[in-house]
Amino acid sequence: VVTWGDGSYGGDSSSVSDSITSGVKTIYSNQYAFAAIKEDGGVVSWGHSSYGGVSSSVSSNLTSGVKTIYSTGSAFAALKEDGSVVTWGHSSYGGDSSIVSGSITSGVKEIYSTNVAFAALKEDGSVITWGDGSYGGDSSSVSDSITSGVKTIYSTGGAFAALKEHGGVVSWGHSSFGGDFSSVSGNLTSGVKTIYSNYYAFAALKEDG
Repeated sequence: VVTWGDGSYGGDSSSVSDSITSGVKTIYSNQYAFAAIKEDGGVVSWGHSSYGGVSSSVSSNLTSGVKTIYSTGSAFAALKEDGSVVTWGHSSYGGDSSIVSGSITSGVKEIYSTNVAFAALKEDGSVITWGDGSYGGDSSSVSDSITSGVKTIYSTGGAFAALKEHGGVVSWGHSSFGGDFSSVSGNLTSGVKTIYSNYYAFAALKEDG
């Protein structure tokens, strides 16, 4: 790997130069740092130390078996081959997943993110969230609706929308980012094919066009 740009935000990779001279498979980024997965499944990160550039606190869990990496604006979440999740970066914006640690040790299928929160979709169709509570990290308002049957998740900068197996939609997060779907909930109970989003809003395409 060769890096350039603002040294404080990933342009300077000299701190990990010995680890990225060979064997790097894929590179991921947030707004302030990079994280590379190596051929052996290990992870190397660099950039701003407070926003994911330093992963030393969880390094023992990132030496092998990492499948892919997801990010918020200031944190990373690594999904491992065994279905567990390892997080680091800004603690308030997804880097600290200790509040849900017991729920993400296995069975995680995919991870989605807003700018400051993560949502993990598990193999059993349930969803686990963490990060900034106001912007998607707190899903308690819809908890009964996302314990099963979730097919996939979409996001804006501050809210999530879950598409369920039966074609219904559930959203949560900041109301200014699409977290409040009460005004259109009657049109989202079934028949939704897919969802699109920009940074502030959602648009659901239904089966009937």
